[in-house]
Amino acid sequence: MLGREPQTPPGSITESEAETRLTADRFDILALIAKADHRREDGDRRAANAYYNAAVRTAAARPPSDPLVIEQVERASRAVTWLADVFRNHLLDSLSNKGFGRDQQHPRFAQSLDMMFGDVPRPPEYRQFPQKPMAHYYPDMPHLEFADTSQFDWVPQLEENFPALQDEALKLLKSHDGFQPYMQAAAGRPQQDHHGLLENSDWSTLHLWQNGAPVEEHIRRCPEIYRAVMDNVPLCFIGPRAPSVMLSLLRPGAKIPPHSGMLNSRLICHLPLIVPPYCGFRVGATTIQWEEGKIIAFDDSVEHEAWNNSAFDRLVLIFDIWRPELTIRERDQITAMFEVVDSYC
Repeated sequence: MLGREPQTPPGSITESEAETRLTADRFDILALIAKADHRREDGDRRAANAYYNAAVRTAAARPPSDPLVIEQVERASRAVTWLADVFRNHLLDSLSNKGFGRDQQHPRFAQSLDMMFGDVPRPPEYRQFPQKPMAHYYPDMPHLEFADTSQFDWVPQLEENFPALQDEALKLLKSHDGFQPYMQAAAGRPQQDHHGLLENSDWSTLHLWQNGAPVEEHIRRCPEIYRAVMDNVPLCFIGPRAPSVMLSLLRPGAKIPPHSGMLNSRLICHLPLIVPPYCGFRVGATTIQWEEGKIIAFDDSVEHEAWNNSAFDRLVLIFDIWRPELTIRERDQITAMFEVVDSYC
């Protein structure tokens, strides 16, 4: 049963004042909590949870000494717990309404929910580079860094189209028009620096499919690339989350620091279009050099990084597919779960 909704103390700072203070200092704990309070009162529970969590994390990293701040952090922590209970009830009720109640859930999917709610821990992985997805851990996915692409019957057809795709890519790089920094500030959410890549065009993308829909203005500039993917690849469709079909531009001298992706129930695929010398890519303990026209697939929940130590642009086509170990039933349940998550407010 849900506890009582957290109450905002009287005399709290206004939301506009909180935003002003966060613009000056994104680690301002009281401003983060005030912003969370206002978002919760307005019914935006996702944003409220993000700001409360940011306040709690900031306090853990920079322990406050002011008793008032300590008291407010404790209140924010209680609010995080309350919001987690609200979300849990919403998700389980919605899945039941979609025909995926506990008795209908695939055992691996049910276990993934238990892990999401913290009822059971993730299984330990005694390896240097385990699967560490940031959003959703799916159990019993065999550990891999790079997949064997010979198991995918669509790979030869896509690779056969490479000369035409590279021609389009070369035209795109003449101007860089439409490419935007991969890491962009999210409106209405706490801001993080993402290793200095926030709003940094050193790592830029041109999306052809984004947030669950085609990006027509970009598709018009590279129709061959778009059609080659859409006509040949069994993409992983999960509402606005996937697929991301995009061209990833890494500028000369740029590096993408080690990081992990959101899900381990999919594989990320690269078709290298333009790769100068001195570029590299590491997944886990394995480092490769991209080969133009040769597709790679990898588990991006394993730590990975990339670099371009050349004097020229590197351009890779990126898209995602389901892990082949998943049944159709599991894919449907994962998709339904994220439909609920993305509609939650």
